[in-house]
Amino acid sequence: MTAASEELTEPTEQRTAPAARRPTSGYCALRDVPGFWRIAATGMLSKLPFGMASLSLLLLISRHHSYGVAGLAMSCAAIGQGLTAPVRGRLVDRCSHRPVLLCCLAGQVGAVALLVVCAREQGPLLRLLALATLLGASAPPVAVMMRTVWQGVAARALGPAMALDSAMTGAALIFGPALAGWLGVSVSPVAPLLVVAALSAGAVWSLLGLPVAPGPVGRGLGAGPLRSAPLRRLLVVNGLFVCAVTGMDVVLPSYAREHGAAAYAGWCLGALSVGSVAGGLVLGAVPALPGGPGRRVGVLLCVFAAGAGALACAARVSPSVVLLVCPVAGLAIGSVFAALRTTGGELAPEGRVTETMSWLSTLDLAGGAVGAAAFAQFAVVAGSGTALVAVAGVAVLAAAVGWIPERAPQPIHASGSR
Repeated sequence: MTAASEELTEPTEQRTAPAARRPTSGYCALRDVPGFWRIAATGMLSKLPFGMASLSLLLLISRHHSYGVAGLAMSCAAIGQGLTAPVRGRLVDRCSHRPVLLCCLAGQVGAVALLVVCAREQGPLLRLLALATLLGASAPPVAVMMRTVWQGVAARALGPAMALDSAMTGAALIFGPALAGWLGVSVSPVAPLLVVAALSAGAVWSLLGLPVAPGPVGRGLGAGPLRSAPLRRLLVVNGLFVCAVTGMDVVLPSYAREHGAAAYAGWCLGALSVGSVAGGLVLGAVPALPGGPGRRVGVLLCVFAAGAGALACAARVSPSVVLLVCPVAGLAIGSVFAALRTTGGELAPEGRVTETMSWLSTLDLAGGAVGAAAFAQFAVVAGSGTALVAVAGVAVLAAAVGWIPERAPQPIHASGSR
């Protein structure tokens, strides 16, 4: 008898008591997972390199080349990471995770070393860009694998686990750039990238030592998770959502500059991030919404769209009002990220969890790239206030698409995929 069927056959009075405690017991149940603190520490360690990598690369290359070349190198690193993420995820699902992680780590360390030499010697542009692409493509998929680990060890507390994972990502995006900036200015432009490599090595070592870690499951090829229609829709929703979030990040500094409040730019982005972390943590402490994963994602996206609309309205008043609204607008960001990851885990075909999470990460990068380019241009042409209205429009579109059908996808076994 499965765990689900056992729950269905329990007496009603035995099931209602835990349900009444669910809002306060989510993190308590998560904390009871064997090895929780080691897993949580590994999760946080896995997020920091991602939070530091872009600024570290920018600081190193802009020291010896033009700022435009440094930005192009950052784009190449993002492209390399996004295009190869599903491949690395599939290798983890098909093979033992140990050789995949160690090979990726070796490639990343080698790319860092060659990048440092090439940048200092002002080597050829194509070589520099190729090494930046290799740096992104060889990033060990520890952060993605942590979601697979949570999926395996915290099945009864998956919502709180994904909420915690999302909050860690938000915290890394706050503290990672700050650490990279401090190291680049106070120590050396090379130091942040070396710390990224060291943190990646520490995260790999910690994951390999976990009492529970993902192992090889199946050997199928073919489309894998992309054969599932609900998952394809989830990927579209994820891309639209990240596009809107990145649009906020790009347009808010432009808005502050247009209204003579350039000092507000950093405060607004920080307020968004703080709201995101807080919202993600709150999500883990509340009971799951009834109606399945489609309803959960759809409702949270509606909340996010409402926050984006409030931000667009605040922009019609003053920068001070925008700053006050930013934490409210950011509250749903971490929650939506957590819900998308939880839903992705629930809809993932058997033996394809890491690959599914990798596809979500790829759509993060793609949506971010489109959002940054499109909304930056839109802010220049139409003004930042109008651009914020467009951000709210994309948020509404994501919410509309986000009502994922409640029917379960056809199970796709690794051995049967083509």
